[in-house]
Amino acid sequence: MVIQMISCVDIKDRSNLGVLLREIASYLKKKYHYFLDGLYDVEIYQYMNYFIFEIEKVGEYSSIDFDITFHPNHQMLVEFYDEDYIQGKKYFYDGKYYIDFKLASLYFDCFEFCKVIYKEDVETVLKNAIVVF
Repeated sequence: MVIQMISCVDIKDRSNLGVLLREIASYLKKKYHYFLDGLYDVEIYQYMNYFIFEIEKVGEYSSIDFDITFHPNHQMLVEFYDEDYIQGKKYFYDGKYYIDFKLASLYFDCFEFCKVIYKEDVETVLKNAIVVF
């Protein structure tokens, strides 16, 4: 499962990543009646105060345990379809427009109508896109 969230938790102390995982576990339990139990691989991508958690259950276990890989300050882009939605410098690739995540934080409704991309997708866009204004 992939979970995206904004949090003000100070991650300079890596033990605070556990605080974020507890928040996620509590949310899943309350909202979806899904209990995290077992052994999980967790990839955490972070840029500013935005986090993307890729959580995969890899085994049964009597309690809960996480194998965490943390990617701090990971570059992210925001994808959208309408050229006029956001003014200024944009990347155009494969029929879609992209802006740097930092710029997207200036637009309040951006996360409702756009998609955040990360990992290999960012490299592909930046390598193949054209810059438009």
